[in-house]
Amino acid sequence: MKFPSISIILGLAGLINSLDMTSYSEGPDIDEGFKAYLTELYLMTEDPIVTTTFSDFFTTDGQLIVRATVATGSDEIIALKQRLLPTLGNKRWNHRPNVTTVDSESCTEKVFQVLGVIETSFKGGNCSQAYYSARFHVLKDASGALSMETHAGNLAVYHDFIVEPPVAPTNIACGN
Repeated sequence: MKFPSISIILGLAGLINSLDMTSYSEGPDIDEGFKAYLTELYLMTEDPIVTTTFSDFFTTDGQLIVRATVATGSDEIIALKQRLLPTLGNKRWNHRPNVTTVDSESCTEKVFQVLGVIETSFKGGNCSQAYYSARFHVLKDASGALSMETHAGNLAVYHDFIVEPPVAPTNIACGN
């Protein structure tokens, strides 16, 4: 039996999603389970070949909004994700969320706001980062209870309303 060389294993390790939650911090009134919910959502976002396993977070008429680009419903959400993160694997995202707060709450939804850094790396070694602010509109059930169940069709809106600089690669090297 042959075993892959350590260099092959280390090379493949660089292709694995690299979500980093070490700087994640919660403000007041963040529900138990939101960190796990966000972690799973970002892992699905960062995997270039994931499609419906990402879109099943959303309601049937849910929206993924990146700056001014709006995708509504599963097909459009998947298409926008694939436009931003091609399935070829030549581009990778690494989310580094930090400050998480409650933006608003009503009897039908709770809106979480997450600030952080997103690193974009390209095959060949170029890695740059941008700063982001995102809001996640998570729906409550008929009794007004919030569920942090993942892949449950309870995300009405995922809105990256700030991504600065707005293009990748940026002039900010990763790790700065």
